[in-house]
Amino acid sequence: MKFFREIFRLIKQLVFLPKNIGNFLFGTFYYDIFLAKSKKQYSGSLSLKNRTVIFLIFPEAGITNSHLRTLKYFIKNNYSPIVISNLPLIESDRSEILKNCCSLIERKNFGYDFGGYRDAILHLSNKIKKFDNLLLINDSTWFPILQDNAFINFINNSNLDFIGATSHYGFERLKLPSKRENLPKTINFNSDNRNFHYASYALSFSKKILNDSNFYKFWKTLRLSGTKNVVVRRGEIGLTQFIIRNKNYSHGSFIDSEKLEATLKEFSRERLLKICHEVIVENKSLRIFKEKFFTDLENSSKNEIISFLIIIVSRQIIVFSLLKFLIEELRFPFIKKMLLKLDKDSAEKTYNIIKSLDEEIFEEINSEIKANKELRKFIITN
Repeated sequence: MKFFREIFRLIKQLVFLPKNIGNFLFGTFYYDIFLAKSKKQYSGSLSLKNRTVIFLIFPEAGITNSHLRTLKYFIKNNYSPIVISNLPLIESDRSEILKNCCSLIERKNFGYDFGGYRDAILHLSNKIKKFDNLLLINDSTWFPILQDNAFINFINNSNLDFIGATSHYGFERLKLPSKRENLPKTINFNSDNRNFHYASYALSFSKKILNDSNFYKFWKTLRLSGTKNVVVRRGEIGLTQFIIRNKNYSHGSFIDSEKLEATLKEFSRERLLKICHEVIVENKSLRIFKEKFFTDLENSSKNEIISFLIIIVSRQIIVFSLLKFLIEELRFPFIKKMLLKLDKDSAEKTYNIIKSLDEEIFEEINSEIKANKELRKFIITN
């Protein structure tokens, strides 16, 4: 089976090779010379401050209350928002956005979130060197979903130069054990892994980075693509590796996966068993592994349960795997919207988490789900 998967992967790479070569050589040129001509820029009601957030949106169903909640959260925390829309806005939506930002750019959706982030940073040009802090955030999540979250406080008090909400590909990817007794005692975490990166839905940059002319150069020369996995490789991974390779910059994340094992050890075996049942698993091979582990779950030791949970996280992003735990125990203020689109089990578990939120936030998100058939296709809404 693995042999045939590899053959299929190679065939797929050959089929898309001309397109990928074209994207690599000419994607940015094509966008800057042709597509960027249709870009529209508007001035908002707010002034530009030395703490700025670039908020990238893709409002398929128009501007929602959750978009406005995000903007007002940052305004309340003394950030000036710049909004980038990868879709054109209707006049009423544009008017509402302009009341809550210092500028708005509407652009073609080329390069996904990194294409939009790039437009905003090039728009700011040398102004970014005057900023104390720059945030990049997009609407692939609902944020903030907790009134008393500490995300901004973490950015302000951590003294880190580069911050993500979460990171990916830090844990080594071991072969999935077929028996409980084969569970590894330790799963190493290493931010030097080639594909390690901080997730692009929320990123923060210190003044030290913003003053580096190479930061602006990274964005200026970023090779744009219309292919999602290429954008991840050049954008998310490329940006993280650019920062890490410069040994002068510190980096970390709000949810520190490197400390996950130590964090889980603070909880009782009974609480860890509950976390196991709350795990969201979308990957087929991981589901098989989970089902095997669950057949003897009650006889598992605390260390075996922790090993199981870290294996899940090593194979699937933590904001999917341990969402309920992150929100309840670590006050994580994001929910990825994609969770409602994966499958029935993932959608139902995520919707139950949403129902447990403060009433005002639940009603806001619930109305958005009801209005979007892609978000509601696996669930029955209240």
